[in-house]
Amino acid sequence: MADIKLTYFNVTGRAEISRLILAYANTKYIDDRTSKFQSLKPTLPYGQLPVLSYNGVTIAQSMTIARFLANEIGLAGRNNLEKAEADEIVDALVDLQNSGYGVMFCKDPEKKDELLEEFKVKAKTGLTQLESRLKSRGGQYFAGNQLTWADLQLFNILEFLKALLPAPAENFPLLKNLETRVGDLPNIRRWIEKRPK
Repeated sequence: MADIKLTYFNVTGRAEISRLILAYANTKYIDDRTSKFQSLKPTLPYGQLPVLSYNGVTIAQSMTIARFLANEIGLAGRNNLEKAEADEIVDALVDLQNSGYGVMFCKDPEKKDELLEEFKVKAKTGLTQLESRLKSRGGQYFAGNQLTWADLQLFNILEFLKALLPAPAENFPLLKNLETRVGDLPNIRRWIEKRPK
């Protein structure tokens, strides 16, 4: 069994996809939620979180960590094509997440309203494209007609979007169905219920 520690802030954010992957696999790990970022920062490879310690090796960058974990537990896809299909979806979802962060962290109320309106258009376009991709791949999963980390990332990002948009998947029946099925997975449901608030 691997010795795993995932270090991030006490929020979902950029580490939550890795936590979901680990939860799905029922993998034991240390969920290190630090409040000492400033003192930790000089020791981090890029001065940022999250970082993963895996059998004593430090891995940085949130999507690299998640992709590594997905490969380790068999959620990345069965071959290079399926892995590329899953990665494509994850990248599209990260684009949405990054656009949303611009709104969330804006301190100017007027600018924030403007950014939110722009984000609503981006989110609708992005979700429409994702619905189309899911449909083109059979409508059940994003890669290889089986669960991958791309499906967990959809669940994760839709949850994130709810802070900015009411019911983001409401007009996207395939995405909504996939979100529900992922949320109903026993280990995912257990994680959502027990994770720190």
